[in-house]
Amino acid sequence: MLSKIFDSTTLGFMAAAIILFIIVLIKDASLAVSASKDGLTLFVRYAVLIISSMLIAAYIQALIPKDLITSYLGGASGFKGIFLGSLIGGLTPGSPYAALPFFAGIMRMGASVPATVAMVCAWGLWSIGRIPLEAAVMGAKFTMIQVISSFILPILAGLVAWFLETIPWFMT
Repeated sequence: MLSKIFDSTTLGFMAAAIILFIIVLIKDASLAVSASKDGLTLFVRYAVLIISSMLIAAYIQALIPKDLITSYLGGASGFKGIFLGSLIGGLTPGSPYAALPFFAGIMRMGASVPATVAMVCAWGLWSIGRIPLEAAVMGAKFTMIQVISSFILPILAGLVAWFLETIPWFMT
């Protein structure tokens, strides 16, 4: 159980946090206390967000029939599943804390790795929830160019994932 919680990444981040805390503490004890309070506030905020998003993902999984996911996004769906995964990813709003548990849940329900790769890539490149902010900050012309130029990339990523799955020695 503990090895699932305290993997090398978690231990590395814990060690870095402790080392940085000691450095800040040596520099200024009040700054260390203030930074710790800020960090704990962020922790509570994101813990609630992560728990809520995982519950939403679980509820969505309960509402969507598994055979629907398998037929449209499963291993036999091929290019259709990759294309549909790209559309789903592009239409999924939210932060990584909300979107990734949703995508993981869909994959656990039977979506293929290539369709899920396409979902994650589309969400990262042209998520519908981010486009208005991107247009406001970066400008409409930039946003149009970014979306159009990257439109094919999630599909290509899904196709590459499909190819990689056919290599027997890859990731075994």
